Amino acid sequence: MEVNWTKVFTTNDSIQAELIKARLAEDDIQVAFVNKQDSMHLHLNMQFGLEVFVPKDNAFKAVQIINNMVLNE
Repeated sequence: MEVNWTKVFTTNDSIQAELIKARLAEDDIQVAFVNKQDSMHLHLNMQFGLEVFVPKDNAFKAVQIINNMVLNE
């Protein structure tokens, strides 16, 4: 079965992305990252970051979980 992925969050902080992944995994939500950070040109990393994707069917629930995490930081 094909999975349609939806971007639900973008961050420049890889630790925050990993925490989000771990939290979503607790609710059995698959997570994929697209890393747009440049290891050679660190000054560009504030413009591009890590994008967090989840299956489209879980997007609403994932956004709610992420919003709760971000607001409680």
